[in-house]
Amino acid sequence: MTIVLLRTKRGHSYAQKIQRAVLALGTDCVISEIAELEDCITQHDLKPENTLIHSRTAGPITNQKIAAIEAQGFRVINPSANLMLMNEKYTAHEHAEKHKLPVAATLKIRKDDTITLDVFLQKYKTVVIKPIYSQGQGVYCQKVSSDMNEQERLGLLESVPGDEIQVQEYIPYKRLIRVIVIDYRALPEATTYDEPTNSWKCSVCLNPNIKAYREDRPELFKLAERTARAFGAKVNFIDFFENQHGQFILNEINTACNLNIHERVTGVRIHEKIAEFLVGEGGGEGE
Repeated sequence: MTIVLLRTKRGHSYAQKIQRAVLALGTDCVISEIAELEDCITQHDLKPENTLIHSRTAGPITNQKIAAIEAQGFRVINPSANLMLMNEKYTAHEHAEKHKLPVAATLKIRKDDTITLDVFLQKYKTVVIKPIYSQGQGVYCQKVSSDMNEQERLGLLESVPGDEIQVQEYIPYKRLIRVIVIDYRALPEATTYDEPTNSWKCSVCLNPNIKAYREDRPELFKLAERTARAFGAKVNFIDFFENQHGQFILNEINTACNLNIHERVTGVRIHEKIAEFLVGEGGGEGE
């Protein structure tokens, strides 16, 4: 059995950590970018029956290429259909609503549809506008309020990429919490969080200031596991807002992130947990 780790262009270091952990368990492991995957399969003489691919990258084009590999019989975790579902943020919102997961009120509109935006603003007073596809680690997320003048509002709209955008009810929150979920089981001890300070934004990805979450809130981890099952995501990092009333609202599901900071802050060797899962999914140690 060979495990192939698909990485982003800049995601080599954490993929290497997973690779070393997989090799230590007696299973062959190689790393590839999506553009090199066909060559990797040929070079290592990989066959569907002796290969498990773990995608640590996503995006519309990447997902299409993964789907083409799946059509050849190769198994991928997470599968392309699930990656597409999680990557397209409005579709993910609709899916979450369908499965009765707690989410903020959300619309998908054309950027020039200011009438619909105005109606939404009248109802919620403050909204967040963001791209349909996750990108830029939140840099394109903008907060728009009903008391802004038209010029300010249009300027913020223009700053968001794409002809269509997502408009979301603004959730006043005290923390953004990331729960690691592997094989539909949360790792409570690996949970981290960040708090908004001078800005309304905060981040739990590639943020050196995240903190270890040590509260005993089993409902959070049950919600994370229920979310992972709803999306068919076996290796993922789920972000929740905690509002001023202590309630948890789903923000987004991620499948690709360097988790070195999370490991340093929590002391949990998450890459080893991922490796153990992948080896088990591939058929066990040494097979």
